Amino acid sequence: MEQLSIGQKNRASMLKKRLLDYSLILFTIILCIGFSLASPYFLNIKNFMNILTSVSVVGIIATGMTLIMITRGIDLSVGSIIAMTGCVSAIIVMKYHMAWYVAIPATLLIGVIVGSLNGIIITKFKVVPFIATLGTLNIFKGLAFILTNGQAIYVSDKVISYMGTGKIAGIIPFPGLLMLALFVAFWWISKKTVFGRQIYAVGGNPTASRLAGINTQKVLFKVYLITGVLSAIAGLVMTGLTSTAMPSAGDGYNLDVITTVYLGGNSAGGGEGSVWRTLLGVVIIGILNNGMALLSVPSYWQTFFKGCLLIVAVIMDMMRRKQA
Repeated sequence: MEQLSIGQKNRASMLKKRLLDYSLILFTIILCIGFSLASPYFLNIKNFMNILTSVSVVGIIATGMTLIMITRGIDLSVGSIIAMTGCVSAIIVMKYHMAWYVAIPATLLIGVIVGSLNGIIITKFKVVPFIATLGTLNIFKGLAFILTNGQAIYVSDKVISYMGTGKIAGIIPFPGLLMLALFVAFWWISKKTVFGRQIYAVGGNPTASRLAGINTQKVLFKVYLITGVLSAIAGLVMTGLTSTAMPSAGDGYNLDVITTVYLGGNSAGGGEGSVWRTLLGVVIIGILNNGMALLSVPSYWQTFFKGCLLIVAVIMDMMRRKQA
C-alpha cells in the first residue's frame, strides 16, 4: 500500500507539472490572440522576430538563473555584469584597437572571473546568495563606471554588432537563435547529465546530497560561474544591439530575469524547476512588452505590470509548495 501511495504521489506530481506547462502555453496563446485583436501590427513574422531579438538578453541569462534557483539561490548581480562586460569589450575594441577575436574571449574571461567570485563568496565564506550578489552587484556596477568614467562608448566592430543585430537567412535574428541554442543546451544539461541531476539533488536536500557523496559546494560554485559567463555573453549581445556600451546598461535586468524564471513556474524552494518553463516565461514577458509597446502603453506602466506579474508568480509558487 505504501508503494502504491508513493506511486500515486509521483503520478500526481507529474500531472501537476504537465498542467503547469499547459497553462503557460494557454496563457501565451491568449496573449497572442488579445494583442492580435488590439493591434494590426502584432500578428506578423517580422514582429515575432523582433520579439525574439528583444528577449534575447534576458533569455540568455535566465538559463543560468534557472539552475541557480533550482539550488535555492539567486544572483542579483547579473545586470551589473552585463554592463561591466559590455564596457570591457568596448574598451578593448575602441580604446586599445584590438580585434574582436581578442575582445570576445577577454569578455568571456571576465564573465568567468566575476561568476567565480560570486561562487567563492557563497561557497567558501558561506554568505547568503542574496547578500553576496547584492554586494557584487554594486562592485561590478561601480567598476563599469570607473572603467568608462561614466561615459557611453560607441562600438563600431562589425562582429560584435552582428552578435546583436545580425540576421540569418535575412530574417532570423542571431541573438534570438543564440538564446534558443543555449536553452536547448541547458535543458539537455539539466535533464540528461550527472551534473544536472546533482543540481536538482542539491536544491532538494543539500544535507542528503552531501551524505550521498555529492560535492555540494562544487555544484553551487559551477552554477554561479556558468551564470557569470552567460551574463558576459548577454553583455556582448546588448553592446551589439545598441552599438554602445554604457555603465548603466544592465539596470532593471535583474527584475526581468527573476520575473521570467518565476513566471515560468519555477520554485524558489529548490529541487525543482525547468529550463523549458523558463523559456515560456521569457516568451510571455517578450509578448507583453511588445504588445504594450504597440498599444503605446507608457514605460512606467510596463514596469508596474511586470512587478505585478512577479508578485503573482511568487504567490502561485507559495501556493504550489503549500499543497505539496
